[in-house]
Order: sequence, then structure tokens, then C-alpha cells
Amino acid sequence: MKSRNGFILIAALWLIVALSAVGLDAALRSRAERVPAMNQLDLARAREAALAGTEYVRSRLTAALLDREAELRSQAPRGGLSARQISAQMGDTWRAPHELIDAHKIFGDLEFNIDVHDTGLAVNINDANIEMFRNLLAQGFRIDAAVADRIGQAILDWRDENEDPRINGAEAAQYIAEKMPVLPRNQRFATVEEVRYVMHMTPEIFEMIRPYLTVVGSGRININAAPEQVLLSLPTFTPTAVAELIRMRNSGTYPANAGEMFTLLARAYRQPEATALQDLNRRITFATNEVEIVAAGRAAGSPRSAIVRTVVARAGDSAPIMWRKFE
Repeated sequence: MKSRNGFILIAALWLIVALSAVGLDAALRSRAERVPAMNQLDLARAREAALAGTEYVRSRLTAALLDREAELRSQAPRGGLSARQISAQMGDTWRAPHELIDAHKIFGDLEFNIDVHDTGLAVNINDANIEMFRNLLAQGFRIDAAVADRIGQAILDWRDENEDPRINGAEAAQYIAEKMPVLPRNQRFATVEEVRYVMHMTPEIFEMIRPYLTVVGSGRININAAPEQVLLSLPTFTPTAVAELIRMRNSGTYPANAGEMFTLLARAYRQPEATALQDLNRRITFATNEVEIVAAGRAAGSPRSAIVRTVVARAGDSAPIMWRKFE
């Protein structure tokens, strides 16, 4: 009898172990199926937060166009000539757009961080011509003129649609011969990071110029806000003219149009001939007309985040979306 009872006890224990194993397996399978679903849900909510951040910025930019600029800038720390004073002088309500927003916001269990800037502060590598690349590298960063030309030609070859290399450029055959890790795409640059793989580019040069490059916006450079290196990229602009323009900006003088700029720079810069003037006018602006919004969002308690990049343009009293990318 004792032997029989012992057998029954052992059998019962084994049954419990087996049932526990089945339950554990079911739980693990359920968890394995639930985790991807939860990750997708968290990612969707993170994108909602990023989009909410984008719309928050658009609402502030629109409000600035509707005579609320002073109110929006009232809490922003400033020194010297404030963006508010300058924008009042210039009629540029979007100048220094980061001063119109709060960079971090929480709405319920969603939160986002915002970076917003004028697209006219950088050289658009999908729009610039060889002269601008040469000027940016040689004048803006004191890179040897021959090296600047080779890099500029290679950038143009990377983004054009043919396989015919320019005299100092490079197409796929040259990249293969040099055992380069990435071949040219023969299309527009998708990101600034692609420039690091262009023939003749070095890590040192790329890190130096990266903050001054962009792939978004119309390519127009804001004369009244762009940094010196970017201004030096402009066709027909000389270092003397740029130095005078920077001096005028530091003293609170901002030209409102090309005619006024040529008048103010008369001693340092001669107005270019008709063809060059037409090209220059296509590449410059005197106010913040396009803004890039980079919104990073996430749901509270979630490790997942999402980034949405959006470019909006000033159109009357609204800020329509011109371009958007999810990351």
C-alpha cells in the first residue's frame, strides 16, 4: 500500500511539473507574440507624439504671422540685439524660430522634444553648383583650392544621373578602382551623411563642413542670418563683401532686398553682371521663409521613440508643409 501511495504521489508531482511546463511555454509564447505588438504600438504612439510636436510648432509659427510674435518671444532669453527687435526692423516674424517655441512639451502621457531652424542657414548640397562648393571649401574653410575643386566635382557626379565623370570628378568606375566602400547613387543626396562617402572627402573635412550643409529647403541662403562660411559660398561674394555684411549685421543693419544690399556694400562689393546677378538672386533671401522642424516623440514609460522631420514655408498667414520624413 505504501509503495502504491508513493507511486501515486510521484505521478501527481510529475503531472504538476508537466502542467507547469505547458503553462510556462504558453506564457512565453504569449509574451513573444505580445512584445512585438507592444513595440509597434509604442512606435505608433511615439510617432503621434512627434507629429503633435510638429503641429505645435506650426501653430506657433502661424500665430507669429498673426501679430502674436512679441507675445511668443516674451519669455525667451536674449542678449544684445534681440530677435524681436531685429524682426520688427526687418519684418521677419520667423527670425530665430527657436525663440517662438518651448523645446520640450508634455501632453498627457506623450512628450516631445523640438529642434527648429531656418533652412537658409546652410548650403543645400542638392542645389548648389560647383562654384558654391569651391567657395564653401576654399574660402569658408581654407581648404586647398585643388582639393576643393575635386570634392565639389565629385559631389556633382554623385548626384547626377549619368556615369560620365567630370574632369576632376568621379563615377562608379573610379570608386571601384579605388576600392571605395560606397558607390555614388546617381541621384539626389538623401541625407547629409552621404557626403562622407564622396571621393576625395576625408573624415576631418566632413566633420568640419557637416553643420553647414543640408538636403532640405529651396536652397536659398538667408543673407541676414547665415553664418560667414555659408555666405562665402555664394557666387560673386568675396571675403571682403562678406566681412562687411557681417560687420553691418553686428551693428544692427540688415538689407531688405538685393538693391539695398548692393547700396550698403558699394565700397566692398560691385554688383555682378546680369547673368551672375540672376543666379545670385535665385540663391538668396533676406528673411526666414522656410523652417525645418525636427520633432522627437515618445510615450511615457516607453523606450521607443520616433523622429519626424518637416519643412514648412511661410505663405501669407499660414505655414503649409513642403516636405516630411519619418525616421
